[in-house]
Amino acid sequence: MKQPTKSFLSEATDFLIPVIKQAGEIALESWNKIEIVTQKDIRDIATKTDVEIENFLREKILGKWPEHGFWGEEGDRLNIKSSYQWLVDPIDQTKLYAKEVPIFYVQIALCFEAKPVLGLIYQPVSKQLFSAFEGNGAFLNNKALISKPSVSFDKAIVDVDFRGFRDKEQKEGKWMLEKLNKIIENSYRARMSGGALNIYLITGAFDAYIRLEDGTKPQDSAPRIIIMQEAGYKTKWIENPFGKKILIIAQEPLLSIIKQIILKK
Repeated sequence: MKQPTKSFLSEATDFLIPVIKQAGEIALESWNKIEIVTQKDIRDIATKTDVEIENFLREKILGKWPEHGFWGEEGDRLNIKSSYQWLVDPIDQTKLYAKEVPIFYVQIALCFEAKPVLGLIYQPVSKQLFSAFEGNGAFLNNKALISKPSVSFDKAIVDVDFRGFRDKEQKEGKWMLEKLNKIIENSYRARMSGGALNIYLITGAFDAYIRLEDGTKPQDSAPRIIIMQEAGYKTKWIENPFGKKILIIAQEPLLSIIKQIILKK
């Protein structure tokens, strides 16, 4: 399949805006009657609403582009060989959603040959719609967003996604704690939202985002990466000593300073 044109991405965005807002309304309508259908591990869950929204989005997206691939968090992956893959997280931050915390999102991304080229994130409670597609910039409710000027590391507020570990003797866990301590010691402030607030980097709430673990699914990260990149932020993947990927999003030179901290032995 050929590279998506700007016209196609614009038309796809226009088509999906009312769809993702409708999905957000489904989440809100079910918020006071949560029904857990899958207990993935000790704390990771899926609700009946996750499944309902994913089915809704799959029907809308494949009804429009039946030849494209579809990869949600709750169901089977479809049309896996297509160069166009729609990645959907029906309710990002399900654990917060299920505990009545008003911080959750419906997320959609389009990847072409594994690269995010379009992203939409809708926060149903605040009615905030973040959107972007390749070459067109990033928007919040139709208002163009641009990256904030970089600050020095000692003045930076850093959002750190720290997955944690159960075995306190585990070498990788000790390494992560060491890097977290360095970030805390040298930055103005480190916050740990578990990725729940990292999209607000582009509104200026944070100056950098660091994911010190390798567990985030592409449905979580793909829409955020394309939106942040189109807002003017730099994204950098580096490898820790244990062969796992770390994601840094910031402006230069802050990104380079964080990279040095992470890679320093």
